[in-house]
Amino acid sequence: MQALWQDLIYALRLMRKNPRALDQFRGLIVTKRKAGRVAVRRKFLAIVALVAVPLALMIPAASSTRTTQLELDLPQPSGCYAIGTKTLLLADARRNRELVITMWYPAKEGKSESAPYMEKKTAEAVAEDWKLRADFARQVHTHSRLLAPIAEGGPFPVVLLEHGTGVVPAIYTVLAEALASTGFVVVATNHTPDSLISVFPDGHEVKFTPYWPADADRKTQGEAMGRFAENVLVADVGFVLDKLKEMQLHDDFWRGHLDLSRVGIVGHSMGGTTAASATKVNPRILAGVNLDGSTYPGMNGDVRPVEVHKPFLFLMTEEHASDPATRGREYVGRESNTYYVVVPGTDHMSFTDAHLITSRFAREPAAGGSADFGRALLATAAINSLVGEFFCKYLKNGRAPQLDLAVTVERK
Repeated sequence: MQALWQDLIYALRLMRKNPRALDQFRGLIVTKRKAGRVAVRRKFLAIVALVAVPLALMIPAASSTRTTQLELDLPQPSGCYAIGTKTLLLADARRNRELVITMWYPAKEGKSESAPYMEKKTAEAVAEDWKLRADFARQVHTHSRLLAPIAEGGPFPVVLLEHGTGVVPAIYTVLAEALASTGFVVVATNHTPDSLISVFPDGHEVKFTPYWPADADRKTQGEAMGRFAENVLVADVGFVLDKLKEMQLHDDFWRGHLDLSRVGIVGHSMGGTTAASATKVNPRILAGVNLDGSTYPGMNGDVRPVEVHKPFLFLMTEEHASDPATRGREYVGRESNTYYVVVPGTDHMSFTDAHLITSRFAREPAAGGSADFGRALLATAAINSLVGEFFCKYLKNGRAPQLDLAVTVERK
């Protein structure tokens, strides 16, 4: 928690001259939903909103040394574990498919080499796509160490991390490190050809290729996306779980460290669609999180609710939640453990590292400057806190005080 407070304090320092920016976080709405006509709604004040007024009054004007225009330390993870990371290649002979996965995990303290934010070819592709300075990745400092020994105290529950279309798993590093620091093994799969780029150990690369007809109407495109999610992405999830079981039993590094009786999944955008579908169909997944993704074959109003009937957290932007045709209709779950959370003041990329990165390394910096960076820190802290609480509750039998505030019931 100390690290979380430090990030919030730093963000508030940056935003002292723009206090209105804090207002966007004062009214998150959490809805619990079940099959039927009863919706549970409650006002949710994230930790950001709860501390905003007193900290803004008490923090003296001071410059921070945590970041400069030339370098960026990613937000300090809030957990008690150091973090290790390694990248593996998995080969599915049955489907003639290879997947690169990156794993973050609780590690022992040590002096092994710090992990780069992303490898060189991936960084070049992201810099071009996001219009960043060419050297940006070398200036971003993670909190992970390459091949660090796994911490004692396991086996650790596993969280699968699913990326959105046209991006790469590395842009979820802040979330992955936050989860790993609190005792989860995070497994991020690079799904070709859905990712911006996937670079393999032998140096060859596979770049993004649309898997929907470019000249078709939105309904047809959405149906093609839905088929790809179900037939390819969800199948990838099952394959990765199979390989993790083999690693848990036979791999010298991972043997005995993976608790595959406690598996969750979190995904963003198309990865959120994957997370919802995989949670529904794969009995090995106990709980799922969707970060601003559709749970129906997207891009059309043909809403097909996903009946998860497992613990499920749906984090959304206001824009996503504002559509009356889909709001609250995208899933069916139990009132006791299904959450619909609207995060004010965010956009679709707020659930990634994007705004932290672009506010520092854009070729043409936006006018918001430090205020944009501060807003990104506040959003990141709130989102990561909610995701962490959710998995702590449903994979570790822990507490989720922010998600489980007192509720009021409204009948429609």
